[in-house]
Amino acid sequence: MSNSLTDSVLGVLKPGHGLDLFLTVGNPFRGDDGVGSYLASRLKELPVRFLDAGQTPENRIDEAVALKPSRVIILDAADFGGKAGEVKVIPEEAIPQTTLTTHRVPMSVVSGWIARQTAAQIVFIGIQPKTVAFGEELSREVKDSADRIAEAIGKNFKESK
Repeated sequence: MSNSLTDSVLGVLKPGHGLDLFLTVGNPFRGDDGVGSYLASRLKELPVRFLDAGQTPENRIDEAVALKPSRVIILDAADFGGKAGEVKVIPEEAIPQTTLTTHRVPMSVVSGWIARQTAAQIVFIGIQPKTVAFGEELSREVKDSADRIAEAIGKNFKESK
């Protein structure tokens, strides 16, 4: 079994007060960067609100704002130097101000805009990729972690209804 989810990650995956919106991000054609799209396919089976932003999260800002969430949980691949599949809550100040990822606009800009328009709490959950090479599939480590995230969300939000 690869990495288990930490208490800090599990805490974020519990219902907050008000509307929780899961925003998944990534490019499914670039290996583990596609973890966001994979998670979106799992979240559509669960009783949660989510938007799959793909590789252009800036195109989903208006939809996110219109939902008036109280909390936005952004799920994305993030290279923080961990082991492949490791999952971490990433502090907002650690999100790059420049676009060093496969996204056209930095996630700090996208999240900042959503936060200013909604006053929502923004939480980033990063999953350490093994590879983001074009044409690769999700690694086993990242897929296993994504499955654990989806299972935790499903359990926690089903219990809250």
